[in-house]
Amino acid sequence: MKKYLILYKLLFLGVGSYGQLTISSGAQWINNGNTAVVLQNMDLVNNGSISAGTGSFKFTGTQNSMINGSSMSLFGVIEISKTNNAKVLLERNISIGGSINFISGQLDLNNNNILMTPIANIAGESENNRIIGPNGGFVEITQNMNAPASVNAGNLGATISSSVNLGSVTIRRGHLPQSGIGLATSIQRYYLITPQNNIGLNATFRFKYFDAELHGQNENTMVFYQSNDNGVNWNNLSATSRNTNANYIEKTGIASLSLQTLANNGVLPNGVTGLVFNGQRKKPTEVQLNWSTQTETNMSGYQVQRRLKNEIDFSDRTFVNSLAPGGNSPSQLSYQNIDANSYADTSFYRLKIIVLDNSFTYSDVIAVASKTKGGGGGNPHNKTNTDSTITTMAYGKVFPQNNTSEQKITVGPNPNNGNFWFTVSGIEKETLATLYTIDGKQLKQFRVKNLQQQQVSDLRSGIYFLKVPGMEAFKITVQGGGNALPNNNVTNSATIKN
Repeated sequence: MKKYLILYKLLFLGVGSYGQLTISSGAQWINNGNTAVVLQNMDLVNNGSISAGTGSFKFTGTQNSMINGSSMSLFGVIEISKTNNAKVLLERNISIGGSINFISGQLDLNNNNILMTPIANIAGESENNRIIGPNGGFVEITQNMNAPASVNAGNLGATISSSVNLGSVTIRRGHLPQSGIGLATSIQRYYLITPQNNIGLNATFRFKYFDAELHGQNENTMVFYQSNDNGVNWNNLSATSRNTNANYIEKTGIASLSLQTLANNGVLPNGVTGLVFNGQRKKPTEVQLNWSTQTETNMSGYQVQRRLKNEIDFSDRTFVNSLAPGGNSPSQLSYQNIDANSYADTSFYRLKIIVLDNSFTYSDVIAVASKTKGGGGGNPHNKTNTDSTITTMAYGKVFPQNNTSEQKITVGPNPNNGNFWFTVSGIEKETLATLYTIDGKQLKQFRVKNLQQQQVSDLRSGIYFLKVPGMEAFKITVQGGGNALPNNNVTNSATIKN
């Protein structure tokens, strides 16, 4: 004879002598209505059956709790509300008919799985409150997708758009780093997506992640990797767009979906090796720019950009198409461009190197003397890069002005956790200091005077560059942004002597 326990109102369970709620074999637990079962510092052991309906099981307290038992539990709603770094661990597979709600704490898959009904979802996930799976396991949902428009099934973080009827689509999310041929390692998140119709999708896929899942990858250079053979071989699909603040990367034009993850770009996007770039003032009204490349791959062309000494940032001058047939050349190519320029002081130039998928990087910056300084005798600060490949240098490199005193940027502490100070010395008048992200996005500007201390705070973890006209870009490392200042007082400085 079966046993039924029927709850009509809130049931609060404190810590018992054995710290667990056990549903015995042959017994059935029924939640009527919106009943809430609160398990404070308690395990749930289900050896019978659970009929949760729209009711909820709330896991609270300061100690870890486990979901265990010989029977698979079908929950309506699970609420995670743990404090003191406590979490809920799965000791077996579970099913969710309504939602998993995160208030505080984590749900550890612990090499088990969560199977979600088509209408179920995850709510409230954040950097600190989320599903984790360092030992394996996955969350899975299946939905019908007929020409989906930005569909994020179950709020798992895989947003799909396509004009095609994909039919029944199963989305599995796991949290183990991926590896294989063509992929050394990845972030701690992957999606296995299996559509019923998986041909000619021309799909757009937005991949959501958390900073805590980066696993050493640089989110400014991460791209999509896809495997069609269960992780044996991986293909670099590049990336169409990214948002490091909202933590997602998007890729358009995907023909089919399978096993997807994110990792650092193993192939530099500029497609150029052996770039040599220089410039000279040939006439008082003209600057001649010359550059050559050893090889070019999938190149579109070069956007010439200029910044005059009295200007804050670069502006576009002219676009020069790649001379490589179809954008590809295994041999040396040479370019020349004449810029109309009668500026009476130093001019700075760089190349925006654009490939066929519209991704880009920058050359180093060169400085060309004024028409009254150095005449047509060339530029002693011309920069030649003989590396085999040009690396991303959105921050560029600015060369020193003709100052008689030592110019220096001092930053302390460095590395830091998002809070630091800096000074600029050796400048005669107020100047503008600019803080950039590693991919060249301007964050903040400061008007600084000689030896005037500036405070910077609340930066996220990452690499930043501080630029002052006439000085080399200064690299700043932020680790664990948002925490208190470290105990050390390490100070770094960069000096330019003329």
